[in-house]
Amino acid sequence: GVPSAFDEALECENCTMCCNANEDCYPQEDTLIAAHLGLNYSEFAALLISCFIALCCMVALFLYLFSKRKNRGNALTTSTVRRLEE
Repeated sequence: GVPSAFDEALECENCTMCCNANEDCYPQEDTLIAAHLGLNYSEFAALLISCFIALCCMVALFLYLFSKRKNRGNALTTSTVRRLEE
């Protein structure tokens, strides 16, 4: 475990308990993410960031389309007003 008494921390995939140099011991069990999704933390973080970026792109696209639609209505109104003034 970390902090370790050795230069490189020992890793044991089949161990049931992990202890560090401070004599703090923790059971080695799957986290909820690993148990349900089969992902480790770095994979889950990449998935979460990707979903966030995709959501931001979708919101930006929606706002762009909404703005374009709103401005199209204003352009028609402006041209109608110009024709009426002539």
